[in-house]
Amino acid sequence: MKVHRLFPHTFLSLFLITLLTGCPAFAETIRLGWQVPWATQGQLVQALKHSNIPELLDLDIEYVGFAYGGPLNKAALGGGVDVLLTADHPAAVLLSKQRGFKIVARMMYNRVCLYTPTGSAITDLDQLDSARLAGPIGAAAERVALAEVRNAGVDLSSVSLVQLDMAQQNTLIVGGSDWQGIDAMFGFDPLPAIWHANGQIEILKCGPVVSIVAASEEMTTERGDGLEDFLTAFHLSWETFRQNPEVLGKLFLEEARLEASLEALDQAASIEPNAKAEDMASLRLTFTEGDLATLNVATRFLQDRGSIPADFAITDHLDTGFIEAVLSARNAEALIDDVVLD
Repeated sequence: MKVHRLFPHTFLSLFLITLLTGCPAFAETIRLGWQVPWATQGQLVQALKHSNIPELLDLDIEYVGFAYGGPLNKAALGGGVDVLLTADHPAAVLLSKQRGFKIVARMMYNRVCLYTPTGSAITDLDQLDSARLAGPIGAAAERVALAEVRNAGVDLSSVSLVQLDMAQQNTLIVGGSDWQGIDAMFGFDPLPAIWHANGQIEILKCGPVVSIVAASEEMTTERGDGLEDFLTAFHLSWETFRQNPEVLGKLFLEEARLEASLEALDQAASIEPNAKAEDMASLRLTFTEGDLATLNVATRFLQDRGSIPADFAITDHLDTGFIEAVLSARNAEALIDDVVLD
């Protein structure tokens, strides 16, 4: 794979097709819903935005960016995106409301962590008995955090939960304010990775969230070829990121307007095996049995809180046939040497 200024050969090719056939060449348009401040997903999107990957597959990708999963779900429910990149909790909520959407591939694992102020006397999870924990209640971060605390032998009935979203946490932590009686917080990357790299927190424990690629009913029923082309592009984006983490990290930080080091992004990506893969053949875009179990745990967590119907089963909305076809045909491997970054 080459990294240099992109030569506009694609436009010349389209011109020649139009000249010789008398017909314009139209790319497949796909509206991609993504979350601008979310690493490592953000670097994967930058690989698509700053390379010729879409052109290699005759794709016209419209990048529809959101701050977090809630507004992205609203856009999906309103027919505003064709494909979206999201985590297990918002995916379950979306699919329970709009059951035409399907989970078509694994995107990545992302970290959620439990952390304390630097210098705290609390250095292990088993010290959180009777503690006050703060974070985005109802999100995957709460689910993973409470599971880790319970696994450490802490009686959860002794723990008090305080709602504190990531922006509110950032105000306290970056501003150097007192944590106002909060013993530990929980949240999701990239902010904990950034705070830790800056020496502002100590991380007690991190756990994974299964994040996915979902596609609309139209994509899976009427535009299957276009969906396979997109998944091939996504596979290429993973390989492009694997080979160029610093370039794409800088592009992500610039668009997300985050002040962070590349080391913090590496820390956020450390939970994802694809980021450390030795070669393209080692990249995994499908689900393990453990991944499916995690999706079911996420579903039960939301059902227990009345957020989604009791009869909803997330695995009924899984369709991995498209990504399996792409991987079997080795479509991305045939194109990787032609990928260039601008």
